[in-house]
Amino acid sequence: MGTRSFKIQVNDGYTMVNLDNELDYNNCKAFEGELIPLLAQQNHVVINCELITALPKDWFRALHRLQCDLKKNKKILKLIHVGHSTLIDMKREGIESIFEMSKDLSSALKDFGMVIKRSLDTEFINPFLNATMNVLQIQAGVDVVAGKVFRKQDTDRFYGDISGLIGIISDAFTGSVVISFPEETFLKVMSKMLGEEYTKIDQDIVDGAGEITNMIFGQAKIVLNEKG
Repeated sequence: MGTRSFKIQVNDGYTMVNLDNELDYNNCKAFEGELIPLLAQQNHVVINCELITALPKDWFRALHRLQCDLKKNKKILKLIHVGHSTLIDMKREGIESIFEMSKDLSSALKDFGMVIKRSLDTEFINPFLNATMNVLQIQAGVDVVAGKVFRKQDTDRFYGDISGLIGIISDAFTGSVVISFPEETFLKVMSKMLGEEYTKIDQDIVDGAGEITNMIFGQAKIVLNEKG
């Protein structure tokens, strides 16, 4: 069998199941093999439907079975991020009222009587550190060593000469990811990336900081999504 179309992430009080867009029969059978371990966790279950466009009948039966077994243990199954096309497909099959749905993870956890832990821990920080080191090594051949992590205060300033910035609004965190470079470092990184020597920051390369930030964020996002 090929790549599994679902990923299970166990969290404190709930378990996240992320569905991929390839919900085929073989993957459904693999998922059914996980039902007993899922029930053994004694957690509520959240099914993330963000990447799917339909719910095949075999997957419906598997999820419905899981939902019924969870109810016996006074636990809840919630579908989140149900897209318009998926909802239309469920209505066409007459199953849209079978499952409980919530807009997002935050809403589902509120329905469970839970709240998302909003601590900025290593599970959130490490994907960005690893992605930064990976991107700079691959794109520019630069070996990066992570320094000591600390919490930025409101009075702290960024000391780089050029920065790339991405704002983040999510269920667990609201803030910004900023990749900031001293001018000399940035020029050397861009020279290695583009294969041409740069001696000053000009408009031709100023977008490079944003591109690097996008690549770092893209890699980190994959890991964070897998963690639910």
